[in-house]
Amino acid sequence: MKKFLVVAMLLLCIMSLAAVTIAQDEGYTIAFVPGVNPDPFYITMSTGVNQAAADMGVTVIQQDPERFDVTVSVPIIEALIARGDIDALVTAPNDREQSIPVLQEAHDAGIPVITVDTFIGDGNYADGEVTFPISYIGSDNVQGGFIACSALADQLGEGAQIYIQNVRPGISTTDQREEGCLAAAEARGLEVVRVDYNENSADTAQQQTAAVLQANPEIAGMFATNTFGALGAGTAIQNAGLQGAIEVALFDASEENIGFLNDGIVSLVIAQKPADMGYLGVAMAVAYLDGVGSIPARIGTGYAVITADNVGDPEVARFIYTSNTSDAAPALDSSYNLAFVPGVNPDPFYITMSRGVYAAAARFGINVIQQDPERFDVTVSAPIIEALVARGDIDALVTAPNDREQSIPVLQEAHDAGIPVLTVDTFIGDGNYADGEVTFPLTYIGSDNVQGGYIACSALADQLGEGAQIYIQNVRPGISTTDQREEGCLAAAEARGLVVVRVDYNENSADTAQQQTAAVLQANPEIAGMFATNTFGALGAGTAIQNAGLEGAVEVALFDASEENIGFLNDGIVSLVIAQKPADMGYLGVVAQIANLRGVTSMPARVPTGYAVINAENVGDPDVARFIYTGN
Repeated sequence: MKKFLVVAMLLLCIMSLAAVTIAQDEGYTIAFVPGVNPDPFYITMSTGVNQAAADMGVTVIQQDPERFDVTVSVPIIEALIARGDIDALVTAPNDREQSIPVLQEAHDAGIPVITVDTFIGDGNYADGEVTFPISYIGSDNVQGGFIACSALADQLGEGAQIYIQNVRPGISTTDQREEGCLAAAEARGLEVVRVDYNENSADTAQQQTAAVLQANPEIAGMFATNTFGALGAGTAIQNAGLQGAIEVALFDASEENIGFLNDGIVSLVIAQKPADMGYLGVAMAVAYLDGVGSIPARIGTGYAVITADNVGDPEVARFIYTSNTSDAAPALDSSYNLAFVPGVNPDPFYITMSRGVYAAAARFGINVIQQDPERFDVTVSAPIIEALVARGDIDALVTAPNDREQSIPVLQEAHDAGIPVLTVDTFIGDGNYADGEVTFPLTYIGSDNVQGGYIACSALADQLGEGAQIYIQNVRPGISTTDQREEGCLAAAEARGLVVVRVDYNENSADTAQQQTAAVLQANPEIAGMFATNTFGALGAGTAIQNAGLEGAVEVALFDASEENIGFLNDGIVSLVIAQKPADMGYLGVVAQIANLRGVTSMPARVPTGYAVINAENVGDPDVARFIYTGN
């Protein structure tokens, strides 16, 4: 019966992993409903939407509300749901509360929902008020408003009076920009004379601004929270001949607002990145449909601060919105070479990761050049990467570095040669590519390994109780991920009163791990628990316990859901297996590289891919079994 269960489980696993590779043949239909159109912001967003659709071979159906009004957008979305052929919905909801029911209706109809620019509930789709949308992709609007009004404070000084032009209460983004500006005003001693709401009408904004300026001649600064308010406020200032007399910060880099900047009417324009929002919205929707379960619940797309001093810089000017639609660039083909260098092979973890890489590559139509180190050793992987760099035809590199410090020089060499570098599973430096020790890689995509180690050894503590002795099987110091798993286990042991008898390093050899574990168990018969940090250590430790006839006598938590480790679980030799999501890492690594090629600057510097905790009770659940690695 046990053998039958194992075989059934593996079939479920293989079927689910096959879905990741087969799904790329699907010609999905993605619905895109912006906040309103025509609007330069959403027109620019649609260029990103259409480019991602062209790159990934999917169809986009765009339906535009003629007003930024939930009573207009709701019937549009209801009609899209009723069609019956929509695979995913990417939309900018018009109201954080009133848009919830129709988006819930889409979700309940089996249509995954991603929101761009605006959000519903409190925007925390991980564990907030509303959690059914897959992701919210947009700017940090509180921060944007704070920066804009801090800039006014820099120019005006404490006690100056300012005015805010907003849209309407209830719109998530503009609510937050007003919130950020008010916080900056309080912190910097500005006096906010008035906040007006223009209902997304430039004419209304112009009339309101003209009236406020006439009634309050001491106003010295102004902040407009979006394109329409900015356009109306700028026109009112121009008509009143007050350019230069009032410091103005505008949100949204429409061509008109940049014209106001160039004419000296405004001082500062906050540019969002709507094309990034659109591209990533479609890319994440397709990834989800292709079976990726690690889509970030929040992707912050940032902004560019445009002034008279930098507006001529092409690296800044590219964030100016356009009112003209343009055709997407042609999709990529096999002339684009993406190099993939895993940590080591053969290894079920990296074999599973490669499936994600090849599934995404097939989706984009690009070529993968995979080179496998025969040992998890930087002296083996570095020459492989050097040879790839020397070829001269590599367009991007996705790799799992073997050492957080020793792998830096060769990856820096690739970067300096113009090859974008992205790391999966493992990282270099401290892994903080945003502002840490090493920042040239695009992103680090992998598990939260400290948390994984903590959970594993907390589970041992739950079984064993305070004072129990445990043993850790690790690989070698200097490997970012396994260092962190050991760190997490040690932290759990300290917090829960476990005694760590010994930590051994097996150099990624199951035979060495088996020998070490057998010796430690013989020398320390009171050991009651064990944690192995990766597949090879887990395989060796499990075999040693089996050979010693200690199954059930030693509680064992293993990292990595290889077929052998799941066999140990089914045979009662181990209690818990921590499964990472290597296929997700590989797929998202390719997505990030192609997004970067297309000019997207908002792929997160860190994408945690999470894990599944597998035990004897849930191992038969197909939603859990799909995370088992396979060596085929």
